[in-house]
Amino acid sequence: MAAGVVYQASYNTPAWAFSEYRGLATRQYHTFKDLLQAQGWLAEQQRKIYAGIWTPPEVDKAKAEAQGMKFAEYADVWVANRHKGNGEPLSESTRTKYQELLKNHLLPFFGGMTVASILPKDVQRWWDSYAKPVAIRVKAYELLSSIMRSAENDPLNAQGDTLIERSPCRIKATLPPKKHRTINVEISELEKLYEAMPERLRLSIFLGGVMGLRIGEVLALRRCDVNLREKTLHVCGSVKVREIDGVQEVVRGTTKTPNSDRVLDIPEYLCPLIEKHLHSFVGGEKSAPLFPARRSGGFMRENSFNNRWGLARASVGLSDLRFHDLRHTALQRLVEHGASVNLVMAVAGHSTMATASVYQDNVSSSYRHDVMKRVNRQLLDELEPSEKDLGESLPSRGNPGKGEELGRLQSLVKDLEQMDLDTRSAVLLNLDKEKRSRVLASFSKETQIQTMTSLFEKEA
Repeated sequence: MAAGVVYQASYNTPAWAFSEYRGLATRQYHTFKDLLQAQGWLAEQQRKIYAGIWTPPEVDKAKAEAQGMKFAEYADVWVANRHKGNGEPLSESTRTKYQELLKNHLLPFFGGMTVASILPKDVQRWWDSYAKPVAIRVKAYELLSSIMRSAENDPLNAQGDTLIERSPCRIKATLPPKKHRTINVEISELEKLYEAMPERLRLSIFLGGVMGLRIGEVLALRRCDVNLREKTLHVCGSVKVREIDGVQEVVRGTTKTPNSDRVLDIPEYLCPLIEKHLHSFVGGEKSAPLFPARRSGGFMRENSFNNRWGLARASVGLSDLRFHDLRHTALQRLVEHGASVNLVMAVAGHSTMATASVYQDNVSSSYRHDVMKRVNRQLLDELEPSEKDLGESLPSRGNPGKGEELGRLQSLVKDLEQMDLDTRSAVLLNLDKEKRSRVLASFSKETQIQTMTSLFEKEA
């Protein structure tokens, strides 16, 4: 081949392709330095045309570039452009959480691999690299699955081509059982926590433990959110940590959900405490934070608050207590005082009834003891046989007949079946065996098996 000689190969664009691809040229060209390469290219294009699998060179180039895309690059774009199911952009806190999971758990393993090259065995190897089934592994895997699902389903072009044919995430991941069991705080314990906190942070205990605020909502409160004249508190923000160019800063963002933006009634008891706090620790500006950071005077970081909170809870013997348990306690107390699910939703800022109904199934120890006393009293009144019952088959005045007694027993059984398993079991353990047998025999089959299993475990 003479120096500087090049070969230009070309062929007619297949007629059927014009209806599928816009803007196609009537002929396709490619330049080669070698004659054999040019001939081979023409033969390959002819084969694709006859087979009906021909695609324009621009599409082939885009596919090739996509096939070479590294996971780190794709994941970064995915997080930046991700939206919720309703079309709204991700919240700043969610985006930050995703970036942290990528940085700490996914990119060290998958970052340098191309998306197309990640196989199920690679995902399994990453999964097995964790020593035990920690919750953070599941969270990272859920993010990885979402990213790879997008690579499988999001079209790259008008023809619907995708980056990969099938996601390599095949593991059925479940979160490990929660190690932390929610703690319900009694009023006396709430008071001890209040006294144990630094003065400038004490009010936070009642905001969480009485009014049911999340810690992020507590730290985002401003002077203008408090209306002591109307005795209302506007919960309309939450502190977030935002990272820009590797530098973290605390900002006041939106609440967790639109429903979390709410106005709450302030209990009369808290009004003087809030007034004192405003006078002693809050700046005069309307936008002044209720719990300002010591150095900057801006919104306080959760980590900074947690340092003081950790010392306070340990000092009163509640080391395992989380601040969210205070919120749980406040909402549970509403239920114990007869609040409807709708009211709990309004106070908590919940979006779904399912979330609010969680507080229907857990009760404080004082409430549980009170219920047990009342039920036990009812059991004694209605199941304790009197001398008349033992000596006579016919009912007498003041001594209910068998039918009435059976009706009361059925009513009692219905009340017990509606209780949570722990409370029901505790009540039955207080009865003698004969009475317990009568009640158990009246339960539905499912409740009977469930209760007897619990009783067996508690008596073992």
